[in-house]
Amino acid sequence: MCAAGLLLFGATVGRAADESLERLLEAARADAEAGRCEQAQARLAPLEGLQNRARLLGGLCLIRRGHYSEALANFDRARGARDLTAAQLGDIELYRGVALYHLERYSEASAAFDAAEGLTSEPAELALYRGLIALRRGDDDAAAPDLEAAARLAPALTEPVASYYAGLAWQGVGRRDHARAAFQRVIDIDGEDGAWGRQAKTLLGATNPNAWSIRASAGLEYDDNVILRGGVTQFASPDAPATAGEKDGRGIWSIDGGLQLLEHGDVSAGVTAGYSGTAQFDLDTFDTHYPRIGAYVFDRVDPETTAQLRYEFGAAWVDGHSFLRTQLAEAALSHAWERAGTTILLADFLWNDLRFPLQDVEDGPGTPGGACLVGPTCGPAGLDERNARDRDGVGVGGAVEHRYDVGLPEGLMRTIEALRIGGGYRYRYYVSQGREWKHMSHVFSASLELDLPLDVGLTTRASYELRDFANPSTFPDFQPDGVQYALSSQDRREHQIDVVAELEKRITPLLSVSTRWWYTDNESNRRVYDYTRHVVGAYVNLRFE
Repeated sequence: MCAAGLLLFGATVGRAADESLERLLEAARADAEAGRCEQAQARLAPLEGLQNRARLLGGLCLIRRGHYSEALANFDRARGARDLTAAQLGDIELYRGVALYHLERYSEASAAFDAAEGLTSEPAELALYRGLIALRRGDDDAAAPDLEAAARLAPALTEPVASYYAGLAWQGVGRRDHARAAFQRVIDIDGEDGAWGRQAKTLLGATNPNAWSIRASAGLEYDDNVILRGGVTQFASPDAPATAGEKDGRGIWSIDGGLQLLEHGDVSAGVTAGYSGTAQFDLDTFDTHYPRIGAYVFDRVDPETTAQLRYEFGAAWVDGHSFLRTQLAEAALSHAWERAGTTILLADFLWNDLRFPLQDVEDGPGTPGGACLVGPTCGPAGLDERNARDRDGVGVGGAVEHRYDVGLPEGLMRTIEALRIGGGYRYRYYVSQGREWKHMSHVFSASLELDLPLDVGLTTRASYELRDFANPSTFPDFQPDGVQYALSSQDRREHQIDVVAELEKRITPLLSVSTRWWYTDNESNRRVYDYTRHVVGAYVNLRFE
């Protein structure tokens, strides 16, 4: 954003009558524009009366290269020099402020910008950085006009940065119409696939004039392990599906929406609702319905940092019978770094109430291999399986995730328009009423997203989860007929790998189609939980914002 300053420098000092001096100035300016800062400054520094102008030129060049401390040293040495014009003295203060801003010395930067007011030859750049300073200290009312002025005065110099941050400032004062106009300018300038344009498109969708959004999806899936059958079954009922019947297709649908109810400065709040369901082709006893309601509070702490509190209540039915009640409370903090992507910190609390009935297993004689007194199957004497297998409980956890937009070589962008990678870690501790499900888990994940030509996107995600249970399982690895089965004394332990890949084609801004493959491998030291699963599906997706 200092190219105009370099051009102005050449025009100002290039009025010298001496033709050799003119050539020298042009050579110095060419060196600066090529990033040869020391060489540019060295050309002019030995000449009487040009030392401070050389420092200005060298400082501008160093700012372009991101060497802010070195640039600041140059500007400090030239402050107040009598051989500089009033405009050049103003430029010294302006670019001192720019260097101080990038060094995160914001109060000093603000003082430098005040000193440059009315003097600098770059009022657009001054307005831009004054707006950024105001936005950082939370003064959106002051930031928005400055950023708009920067965009209007010199768009070639300040855009799309000025309009992007102007949009954030207008959001902060509740001017959705102005915010949408600013974000749309960013998209018009940078395109939907540019680094700034992609972010502006996301914010534009979240800054709708009606403050509501709806997303819906419907499709067909094939699942080769509907009941998550392992080496033995959890189902004691003779009506449970046979092994050959666990594969099935289904229809699947979901709809989610949100409505903002209030907005005050940087803080907004609203309600959410959703519903998802499935209808199996053959195994209709596994048809599900899952409605949810919730609320949120959102706070833009500063231009790069947001905080959110969220609560959700859900209730699930399976085969028309009440199956689950669940509550989730979540706190999240997100920060976008200047060059290093976005980091998200999260903490949550989960409450589960599973409402399906559990059955106790008939007690055996007390000795594994002893003949059952009643029924074809019997378990250890004195074990109450109904209570031991109760999954009701609470969980607490935390997570950290980082996302990063990878810069691509120009030649590769014809094939891959954008590349985003991510990774994270999640911890959860779950305390169940029954001993079967008390555990802690560690989840490591990685993701890769590609934006491809023709409005095609590819998203992949892989995760590994270690679940370390506090007790041995109450399920046997073998269920011999007519005799009491034995249980392992080893604590239950599981390793789960999930891989998801989704290919999506956007038809219109509101409509897309997608296909997804999901693979799960749950490796457990208890056969009842040791299983694999493949799910493939095709979907139609709608989004209204």
